[in-house]
Amino acid sequence: MQKIYGMTAACALVLATCQIACASDGHSLPWGDFLLRVINGAIFVGIIWYAASKIIRKFFTDRREGIVREMDDLARRKAEAEANLAEVERRIADVDAECTKLLEEGRAQAERIRASILAEAEKEAAHIVEQAVLAAEQEGKAELEAIRERMAETIVAEVEKSLLGGLDAKTHQKLIDKSLTKVVLQ
Repeated sequence: MQKIYGMTAACALVLATCQIACASDGHSLPWGDFLLRVINGAIFVGIIWYAASKIIRKFFTDRREGIVREMDDLARRKAEAEANLAEVERRIADVDAECTKLLEEGRAQAERIRASILAEAEKEAAHIVEQAVLAAEQEGKAELEAIRERMAETIVAEVEKSLLGGLDAKTHQKLIDKSLTKVVLQ
């Protein structure tokens, strides 16, 4: 309402200034014509106000409601974004925990594999040692048998030489059998 009074006062001041300017030339304003123009302007403003007031009010009301809706939508989207941010932060924390868990599982699995490999290697080493012991025993027995055979042959040959000169054939055969029996039994 103060705006209307301010505008009216400004218009009155402009008109008064025009009156003074016109009066100095000896001309005066036709007040009747001015009054008709003011009435015409008031009627025009009244018609526009009457016809457009609902549209203007509706425009500003719709604009206000649109702004409120937009603010509500922005608040909702902000809340969704904060929830999404919290979810992403939780997932990041879960990823860190899962990475730690996977690393621990990997270390444990590597340790189990290492222990399994060591156990298998120890088992194979024991088997190799056992095979080597058996092979050594067999070689030792074979070598001992070969030595016995050579000794027996050498003894037989020596005894045969020494006895051939002083023994008869029967005693000679008896001595050979006795010597072979002793060597074989040992």
